[in-house]
Amino acid sequence: MIKQGFTLIEILIALLAASIISIMSFDYLSNSVFLKERVEQNINLNNKHFNAINILRLDLMQSVPFQMKDTTGRDLNVSFIGGKDDQILKFVTLNSSDTSNSYSKLRRVTYIYKDNTLSRQTTLVNKEDKILSNRLLLEDIDNLEFKYGQEPENLTNEWPNTNSTENINAPEYILMEYTLGNNKYTQLFSTF
Repeated sequence: MIKQGFTLIEILIALLAASIISIMSFDYLSNSVFLKERVEQNINLNNKHFNAINILRLDLMQSVPFQMKDTTGRDLNVSFIGGKDDQILKFVTLNSSDTSNSYSKLRRVTYIYKDNTLSRQTTLVNKEDKILSNRLLLEDIDNLEFKYGQEPENLTNEWPNTNSTENINAPEYILMEYTLGNNKYTQLFSTF
């Protein structure tokens, strides 16, 4: 007898093989999509982190020894404040990118750490109530700590420190330690 067509068992085996191949392909592709999303999230977090550190570094490079005033107009007799409340850094920069003639190019830059976020606020140099920009730099940043001093081995939690900062406008070294995305980071900045 000549066999014509496929038997029921042959058809079922072919369907089983096709379904196994499709399940394996789907599993591989879904893992690829998941991996792609995780890689993109890590790249975005690294870009934000890199940009935030570079913004802080650029601000410190552009800092100037300009004596600030408080909100009532009284002289503070300091040009750099660090470690006070949630305003962890406050200093004056010479902003060369501002081309408007409306205001001076001097800006008071304040870095604020509040609710595990780090943000950067710029105001007029002696008018803190005139906010020019407010930018969120990093989210979900934990254990943020700054230390200041003239030598990397001898740093304090606040600046100015009356014990060691007489006639010194700004610290030469600023140490920043924090945790971001389960990774611990340490950054050392200089203002000279």
